[in-house]
Parts: sequence; C-alpha cells; structure tokens
Amino acid sequence: MFLVGIIHMKEKGDVGRNLQMLWLLPIHALVWTFAAWLSWGNLDRQGDMVENYVWGIEWQAGYSKHPPLFAWITAAWFRVFPHTDIAYFLLSALNAMVGLLGIVALAKRFLPTRLAILAGLAMAVSPLYSNLAIKFNANAVLLLLWPWTAYFFVCFMQNRRVDCAIALGVLFGASMLGKYFSVVLLVALCVAALMHPAWRAALLSRRSWLVAGAAAVVMLPHLYWLVSNDFLTLRYAQNRTGGTVSEAIVRFCIYTIAQLGYLLPSFCFIALLTRTHWWQAALAMARSCVVPPERSGLWWLVASPLIVVGAAAVAAKTQMASVWGMAQWFAIVPFWLVVLRRGGFEITPARAPRVMLAYWLIVLLVASIVGWLAAKRNTEGGAEPRAELAAAASNLWRQRIGGDIPIVGGAINEARSIAFYSRGHTRFWDFRHSYETPWVSAADVAREGALLVCRDSDPDCIAAASSISSASPSLCEVKKQAWGMTLPARKYQLFLMPPHA
Repeated sequence: MFLVGIIHMKEKGDVGRNLQMLWLLPIHALVWTFAAWLSWGNLDRQGDMVENYVWGIEWQAGYSKHPPLFAWITAAWFRVFPHTDIAYFLLSALNAMVGLLGIVALAKRFLPTRLAILAGLAMAVSPLYSNLAIKFNANAVLLLLWPWTAYFFVCFMQNRRVDCAIALGVLFGASMLGKYFSVVLLVALCVAALMHPAWRAALLSRRSWLVAGAAAVVMLPHLYWLVSNDFLTLRYAQNRTGGTVSEAIVRFCIYTIAQLGYLLPSFCFIALLTRTHWWQAALAMARSCVVPPERSGLWWLVASPLIVVGAAAVAAKTQMASVWGMAQWFAIVPFWLVVLRRGGFEITPARAPRVMLAYWLIVLLVASIVGWLAAKRNTEGGAEPRAELAAAASNLWRQRIGGDIPIVGGAINEARSIAFYSRGHTRFWDFRHSYETPWVSAADVAREGALLVCRDSDPDCIAAASSISSASPSLCEVKKQAWGMTLPARKYQLFLMPPHA
C-alpha cells in the first residue's frame, strides 16, 4: 500500500533532490537499529517481543490478549532473518519507517513534496517513532497502519475513488487486527469527516459501503475465532478498566501531558528549519492547535483521535498508558507545516540533513553510554543472559536426548527466549495457564518431550515444574559477555522431559 502512496507523491522538478531527502528515513531506521542493539543488551525486559514470536509461529487467528497481526508479522520476518536481537530491532525500525512514509504520503495531499518529506523527518525524531517504536508489539504495529489508513481516508474523501475506498477498508481491518484500540481511529475519522463539509458528502455516499465491506473481509477470520473462543481478547481488554471517573480524568490529563512531551522534539525540529523568526513560527504552530483554521479537515485529523481517546477513557474508566497514543499523531506535523506555509514563514529543507546528522550522533553516543552502564551495573534488563541460556539449554537437550528442544515451558520470559533463540523448531508451552497456549496439549508434550526452565531463585516455578516433570533438575550457570566485561553468572534449573517411546 505504501508504494501506491509514494507513486502518487512524485511530481516534476526537484524529484532527485526530494528522493535524496527521502533517503534520510532508511538511514534513520538503520541508526535506530544499531542504537537499540548498543543500548538494550537484550530484547525488551517485559518480554513482549519474544511473546510476539512464540504466538506468531503458531499462526492462530487470535491470541489470549490481542488480535494476531503483529505476531504474524514477527513470525513471517523470522522465517527469513536470523533469530538475533539486531534482526528484531531492524524489524521494529522498518515498521516505524514505513509508517513515516505514510505520514509523508498524507502530507503530500496538502503540501508540496519537499515539505511533505520534512513531515516524515520531523516525526522521525519523536520518541513515538524512535525509542518507543523499537519495542515491536501491538502498539508499535499501529505506527505503520494508522498513517496509511489516514492517507487513503483523505484520498477517498477528496475524490471518492473506488481503489482508495477499498484500500481504506483493508487498512482499517488490518489496524483492528493489530489492536482493538484502532476503533478510536474509526470514530476519529468519522468525526473528522462529519466536521468537514466537503468530506461529509463522501462519508455518506454509497461508496462508503466498499470501505465497510473490505474491512469486514479482512477481519472475518479473526471474528470467527473471537466468537469460537468466547471473546477471550475482549475479556483481557475489559480487565484494563476500573476506578472512578475522577481517577480516569486524572489519568487522561497525565496521558495528554505525555503526548506533548513526545511531540516536543518534532515541534523543535520544524522550528529549527524556519529561516527567520523561528519563535513566531513556534507560536503560530502552538496557537493553531488550540484555534484551528476555518474548515480545516487536517486539524480534525489531529484533534479527533485525542478527543475520542479522552471521551472513551473517561466513560470506560480505563487504566490507560501513554504509549497507547503512539500512532495517533500522524497528522500533527503536516498540519503544522500547512499553518506555517499559509502564514508566510519560509522553511529551509536543506537544513534537515544537518539536523538529522547531529541527532543521529547524539543518539548513538547516548545509546553507547546507556548500554555500557547497563552492563557495568549488571542491570536486570541489560545483563540477563537470555541468548546464552538458550544456547546452554539447547546443548544440554542435544547431549541428553538429541535434536532440538521441541517444547519449552516454565519461567515465562526465559522459556520464550529459549524458543526465540532456537533455530525455529521450539514451541512455547505455558503449563500453568494452559488457555494462553491452547495449541500445545499434554499429548504433544508426551509425544515430543519438553524442557522446563526456572530461575534458581524462583521456588514457585521450581515446585510447579517438579510436579509436572517428575524429574530431577539440572543446575545451569550462565554468564554473559558484554562491552568487554564478563558479567556475573545467573543460575537456572532445567527440567528435561524426554519424549515417551
């Protein structure tokens, strides 16, 4: 879909110069891939990324917490690429980059190409599309989907083309398969269309049924899974609600303040590219967010997601997190650029490469310092020997039983990490919460065998693994090498369950 948008962006004149500017986005993706590898030391501490993997390789139409799209993407990626941290960070960075191209395409509906590309670059320096985006999960996949959905929405609103209507429906369906939070996008786009007179007629036209039909086709397999599994994912979402209205209002205020912080680097980026009177440009951008231009559909694309999120959060008393808003700001930088252009401010795109270069150098320097300090201080996230544990467990299984570990369970993050760093032949089994992994049965474990892993300091996991395996554990001590240092060893207990003859 994004290729269609890029084709639409081409225009006569400075195409070569514009394409050179566009190349800054792939370079930005590579910089953040390397920066994440330098600073993190492992995949995310919470274990979302290895969770994506162990879900995705089962190719289910839905999972216990979320719809399936981001897990499918992860599984497909690692059918091709090696099971390493840097390959995963590359997937995250490319996901964000394609979303940034969507912002460029959206901006091109309102701006000349040279300014539209600046919209993508300005959003690239925001934490939303950089360090937060590196943890690929249900929130991050929306960074790719929402800008392109908005692009085809504007395309459909402006010319009512059939291909735009179908693409809009497909992308909205895909967004719902990424995270149910995307219903916010649907309501927000409808609000934007209803508030803009020229768009209202397109929304109420018969061709809107093409949008609904395409979305339904995309979502149908998941909807069937949802009904067949007693609406399991909706029950998980329902658990995130609770509290009082006043508490929900406070949480929404904190959420909004966090969004302003996320957008501040992009705001400063645009201000730095203003040739003269940058403070007046900054004031114009800030004022336009509160007092919108007359009949500005783009302003409603900026404001309506926040309005819908606030109304829904307060009504449902949701325990919301600031990262839920990662994808909602696809239109803010295009809107700022439109405001500055109409206000007569001169913007200098030629400054963008220098600003980006300075930004990249700072990112790599900070990433190196953060990574070194994490190793030096032996922090939980950076110093945990996940890949080393996987190698040790695999070696033990080959020595005792032979072949690759077929199934792994036990401590959640450790077991999922063993599955991820294997050669793609190991499946994850949550034996304490079997509804989380219904694709692995007791018969599968008996037939194929399994390895259970626990931290040596986790008596509950050890007791549960002992009762399941009826086997004596093997003590495994693993060390990690990082930044020229040998980090303190971590101890684990491994329970081997050989396959029944």
